[in-house]
Amino acid sequence: MEDPNTPRPVSLTVLIVGLVIALALAIWGGLQFLNSGHSLGYGVLAGVSIGAAYAFLKQIRIRRNEG
Repeated sequence: MEDPNTPRPVSLTVLIVGLVIALALAIWGGLQFLNSGHSLGYGVLAGVSIGAAYAFLKQIRIRRNEG
């Protein structure tokens, strides 16, 4: 019997959409960082978005290897 606390796997479509959004936000934040006189907020946004994109990519690789 399956444990009721086990989370359901996230669909591959949602992971890919999340990856695209994270990459787009990282690019936008990076461009704003360069154009705004190196505002720290945009730099942090770009960095966090790159980290999120890495996490989405890692989950996509795990899902592809399971199936």
